[in-house]
Amino acid sequence: MLTRLSPINISPIEQEFLNKIEQLSARSGSHSPSLGTMQQAIPEIEVDIDACYLSNPLATDLFWSYFNADVLADPQLFKRMLEAYPSQNNAIAERLSVAIGVDANSLFIANGATEAIQAVIHNFSLHIHINTPTFSPYYEFAGPDTQVTEFRLDPANNFAVDPQQYVESVLQSGADTAVLISPNNPDGHLVSDSDLEWILSKLTTLRTIIVDESFIHFADRSTPAGELPTLTGITGRFDNVTVVKSMSKDFGIAGIRAGYAIMPPERVSQLLEHGYLWNTSGMAEYFFSLFDRPEFSTQYLQELSNYKGFINKFTTSTAKFDFVQAFDTSANFQLMKMPEHVSAEIAAALLLLRHGVYVRSCGDKIGLDGEYLRVAIRTEAENIKVARAIADILG
Repeated sequence: MLTRLSPINISPIEQEFLNKIEQLSARSGSHSPSLGTMQQAIPEIEVDIDACYLSNPLATDLFWSYFNADVLADPQLFKRMLEAYPSQNNAIAERLSVAIGVDANSLFIANGATEAIQAVIHNFSLHIHINTPTFSPYYEFAGPDTQVTEFRLDPANNFAVDPQQYVESVLQSGADTAVLISPNNPDGHLVSDSDLEWILSKLTTLRTIIVDESFIHFADRSTPAGELPTLTGITGRFDNVTVVKSMSKDFGIAGIRAGYAIMPPERVSQLLEHGYLWNTSGMAEYFFSLFDRPEFSTQYLQELSNYKGFINKFTTSTAKFDFVQAFDTSANFQLMKMPEHVSAEIAAALLLLRHGVYVRSCGDKIGLDGEYLRVAIRTEAENIKVARAIADILG
């Protein structure tokens, strides 16, 4: 029962729903229950804005426009996706490699980035060194024979990665694998290109360095005109680096489960020979096929630019809040620390009950000491509603 100290007044009916939400969250482990799961379990709750799951809604609309047009032009397209097997992993890699400028033999297509993370950890790691807080699969997927050690990030320093301290921590841990997410989830901190290159140059003795660039499209970095933002220009100079990329966040297609990893060709071959040859759906293959069309990437980059404008407006508005600490972010979400004595779980539940705004309570995040919410950034109109809702509950 949610009874932690909180100055927020809660009605008996709200308390009943708070208890139901707590039970549902407990069954979901270290991840928030999906919107569909939430609505099925508690149909009385009306969700207006999903500010929990991270995606670019403008990119979702772009994908939907292409899919609708293609299905109208070929009514049998969707049926073939359902009825026929998709192409094998390496065939899809061949098509995608041209668009992202990577050798197809180094490209592992994954059923979401989490599958790529699991595949790398289970096959090429015995001891993982992670930053905390971080994306939970990096420690959840460690098997019983895999050791996990951590480098604790400091909220007083905006969760920044100090290059010297980080390298010393990795080397002292004795790990064979280090993990860097940039921008990091859940705090949104970006490791600068110069710091990242320096870190990689000092860790060449490690078997594997995982650089997760799943949120890099939202960061303020210099990218050649017409090219998709990526860190592979830096990471490609080091033989022990594996780049992990989710397509869910920037392209807004989490339900399709699409991602990839870039790694040495011999590792790709090993994975394909041991169970990952046919791991992608027909819908995911259709999504990857869009990269064959130059106009899709051009339109996506325009929508990305528009969306980054929404991000800047939202973070500018939350910077004025004096009742929560809203951390700087280079991603499409913002981490907020609650006022003293306020439970993040209660605040999240009341945002949902009173305003229909679904956000992520981060009480289960290892390495976050205190009460935090993570708020996904949506369209401009939705962001205004979210900011007002937060001010109403906590202000």
